[in-house]
Amino acid sequence: MHLKTIGEFGLIERLKAGAIVNPDKVIMGIGDDAAVLQGADDYLTLASTDMLVEDIHFTLATATAREIGYKTMAVNVSDIAAMGGIPEQALVALGLRPEQPVDFVDELYAGLRECGHRFGVNIIGGDTVSSPRAMVINLAILGRVEKGACLYRHGARPGDVLLVTGDLGGAAAGLDTLLAPRPAPAVALAFARQRHFRPVPRVAEIRAALPVGGITAADDISDGLVAEIHTIAKASGVGIILEADAVPIAPAARQLAAIYNKDPLDYALYGGEDFELLLTCRPEKVKEVQDTVARACTTPVTIIGTVVPAAEGITIRRGGTRLPLKPAGYNHFQ
Repeated sequence: MHLKTIGEFGLIERLKAGAIVNPDKVIMGIGDDAAVLQGADDYLTLASTDMLVEDIHFTLATATAREIGYKTMAVNVSDIAAMGGIPEQALVALGLRPEQPVDFVDELYAGLRECGHRFGVNIIGGDTVSSPRAMVINLAILGRVEKGACLYRHGARPGDVLLVTGDLGGAAAGLDTLLAPRPAPAVALAFARQRHFRPVPRVAEIRAALPVGGITAADDISDGLVAEIHTIAKASGVGIILEADAVPIAPAARQLAAIYNKDPLDYALYGGEDFELLLTCRPEKVKEVQDTVARACTTPVTIIGTVVPAAEGITIRRGGTRLPLKPAGYNHFQ
C-alpha cells in the first residue's frame, strides 16, 4: 500500500475543504497572496503569513541576522502589495535554539524594524519558543485596501497584457554566489546579495497604478516567473503567451550567469524570490500604468506577454518558436 506524502497531494485544496466557518466575513480565504476579510468603513482587511526556516530559506553561514529579519518582513509586505494593499501591522513568532546569542536576536529584530519602518508596518506582538534543531521565523501581517480596488489572481481575461515590475533574476543569481562563490565583479556581487536578502516590495508601485484602472490580476514573484504565470492562468481559467525576449533581466544577473555557465533567462524564469509584481492589464490602460508608475517610483513596468483563451495553453515564444511553458519553480515538498 502506498501512503501519500505531503508532496503528492494538493495541500491548498485539502485546507480549503470545510475551512471557512463564517463565509459572510470572508471575501477571499485560502488560495491567493492574502486572505481578504470584511473591514471597517470603505476598506477591506488583508491578512497573510510567511514562514522562513533555517537551511531552507536561509543559512546562518551566509546570512546575517539583520538580513534574515529584513527579508522576513519584506516577503510578507510583498503579499499585501500583490493584493493592491497598504501593509499596517505584523506579529512575529520565533523558534530559536537555546544557545542562540541575545545579540543575534537583537539584530534580527533590527532588520524586521528597518523594513517595517520603510513600509509603515508596526510590530505589535508575537511569540518565542525553543527550536532545538533549526531556527524558524514566522510573520503574520495585516493590511488594508479600498473596497473595489483589491487585486486577485483570478481576474485575467483574454486580450489582457502581461506586465512585470522591475527586473528579474537578481535573487537567484545571488543565491548562486552564496552557495558556490566564484570570482566576480564586486558591483555584481553586491547587487545580487542585495536582491537576495533585501528585496523591495512594490507597494508604492501598485498604489500608484491602482487609480489608473485596468489591472485585472496580480501576483508577486516568490517562486519564479513561470510558477506565477501558471498560478494566474489556472486561477483565471486562461492561457498565456510569454515573450522570452521581452523579459527584463537584471544586468548583474546576466554577468553572473556567464560566470556560472547558465542561461540568464533561467534565473529570471525559475529562480524566484525577486518579489516583483506580475500583472495583467487591459491593453488600453498599459501605457498609462507604465507612465504613472515611472513618474511615481522610477520603476519600469515591462510588457512580457499576452493573455489568450485557455485552449491556447501556456506557452513561451523565443526566437520565433512558440513552445509549451511547463510549470516549474520552487516547491517545498519536491
